[in-house]
Amino acid sequence: MPLYRVSLNGVARWYYMRTRFAFTSRLALSQPGTTQQMEAVGSSCFFLDATSNTLFKLVADKYTAQREPFKWWIRDILEKRLLGGFDALKEWRANACIRQAGLRAIECRGVGVALNPFNPLGSLLAMEYLDRGESGADYFRRQDEEARLVFLRRVCDDAVALIRHGYYHRDFHYGNLLLNNAGEIVWIDTHVKRLPQDAEQRRNTIIAMLSPTKLQGERYRAFAEAYLIRQLAL
Repeated sequence: MPLYRVSLNGVARWYYMRTRFAFTSRLALSQPGTTQQMEAVGSSCFFLDATSNTLFKLVADKYTAQREPFKWWIRDILEKRLLGGFDALKEWRANACIRQAGLRAIECRGVGVALNPFNPLGSLLAMEYLDRGESGADYFRRQDEEARLVFLRRVCDDAVALIRHGYYHRDFHYGNLLLNNAGEIVWIDTHVKRLPQDAEQRRNTIIAMLSPTKLQGERYRAFAEAYLIRQLAL
């Protein structure tokens, strides 16, 4: 993979990056207010390349060399960076899986891993920055009850398509999708995993995917469960 110099608020770092986009070899990223809002509700760091309208998501190592050197070496360096288990690559592959299932997903433009093992932001994912549209969570909150159920059915229809493709979403909630200007659902966080082959395990996994906290209440979780059971004949 080519080597890129990525400046994060003026601090230069180096990443090996696979890309489908014509980036320059030197990228200067910043953090406007919108990226700070993203960080306030998540655990990742977000930076913007205004020139190409690209959002960069960087995930920090779980451990540090100073505090837990053995776990840092085994988990963050060996398993994630050297053996390809880092978060960005998983999201890159999951994004392709969602698209293959016929769902809309944000355009992934690049995936990278830090050159320096002591760079704590080891995982890099570059994606199209959608500055227009509305978070699914915000949309859900401002609807009346009937409109909420209509929207939840739409979200569940996407889940059905993914399940029929053999996968399920590991973090199934409205905040992981965006409604674009045309009112279409676009998945912006694509944590998917293959479903088990055993029918009972498969059913249990699908039901466990539905959380009352993530779906904003037990009545919506129960509604989604009943809907998926009917659609999938579980």
